[in-house]
Amino acid sequence: MQILKALVVIMGVLILAGFTFLGVELYKRMSDPNRASLTAIAPSPAPAEPAVDVTLDVPAGSRIGELVVVGNRVLFKVSLPQGPDRLYLMDPRTGAVAATITAGPVSGRAAP
Repeated sequence: MQILKALVVIMGVLILAGFTFLGVELYKRMSDPNRASLTAIAPSPAPAEPAVDVTLDVPAGSRIGELVVVGNRVLFKVSLPQGPDRLYLMDPRTGAVAATITAGPVSGRAAP
C-alpha cells in the first residue's frame, strides 16, 4: 500500500509540473513582442502580371454564361443569338483559348 501511495504522489507531482510548464510556455509565447509582430505581418503579395486583352470571334448579341474554374484554366459558356452554344477553355494567365467546343447534334449521325 505504501508503494501505491508513493506512485500516486509522484504521478500527481509530474502532472502538476507538466501543467506548470505548459502554462509558463503559453505565457512566454503570448507576451513575446517579437513573436506577436511576426504573426501580424501578412505575406507580401506576388507582383501583379500585366493584364491580357483577349478578343473572341463571336457574333454580336452573344452572351457569356456560366464560368467554371478547372485546374489552372477557366471554362465558360457563350450563348449565341442564332446557333448552338459554345464552350471555351482559356488559360487566364496568357489569355490563350485552349479549346472551343460547339454544342449541338453530331453531323452524319441519326438522332434517336
